[in-house]
Amino acid sequence: MTIRVVAVDDHPLILRALNDLLYEHDDMQLVATCNHGSKLTGLVWEHKPNVAIVDLGMSSGIFDPISTIRNLTEQFPGLKVLVLTGYDDGQYVRELVNAGVSGYILKSDDFSLSLPQAIRAVHEGGKFFSPKIAGKLVADESPKIKLTLRETSVLNLLAQGVSTAAIAGQLGVTVKRVRDVLVTICDKLEVDRGSDVSLRISAINKARTLGLLSNQDPNAGLPRSDPRHCGSL
Repeated sequence: MTIRVVAVDDHPLILRALNDLLYEHDDMQLVATCNHGSKLTGLVWEHKPNVAIVDLGMSSGIFDPISTIRNLTEQFPGLKVLVLTGYDDGQYVRELVNAGVSGYILKSDDFSLSLPQAIRAVHEGGKFFSPKIAGKLVADESPKIKLTLRETSVLNLLAQGVSTAAIAGQLGVTVKRVRDVLVTICDKLEVDRGSDVSLRISAINKARTLGLLSNQDPNAGLPRSDPRHCGSL
């Protein structure tokens, strides 16, 4: 089956390049183009495409990509939207994905190589993102876990195999205080306390997975053993 494609971009050279590119592929056809984002909805209604290629930076007319794409994907559940643009703001990309975008390609990439592959991928129900965009999405999805300086110190010492008693002596706190900090760390990392693995190992494994363990001196900026700091952990 031929994949029907429409494209909206206010740069005539881009539209011409898209037409020439897709002409070379027998399994896809560019059925309509337009240089006004405000006309995208009408284009889809008229031509019933499988994939819509959309630029974001329209210089003419009023065009809100996020609301337009959200409305289109709700009205046409089978439509796949593929963004082809120069914008790479991570938060904006996330909002577009939430609105229903299936693919996102940067014009700075060699889209003559990636675009046909992207069209096939989204048409089959998959996703396709430029490497730079994929990296931003992964970064945005990373858990926002914040440990205090003291919690980070204890975690790094634990990862080095330092005993609880030794950590207490090095930081100038009680052993119970170190254990309490470990419990707090496990709560923040959502470590399963019901497993057979010790809290220490579970916390270390989870922290490594999340990239929270550093190779720096775990005691940097922290007070050395001093009884005056026993109650400050």
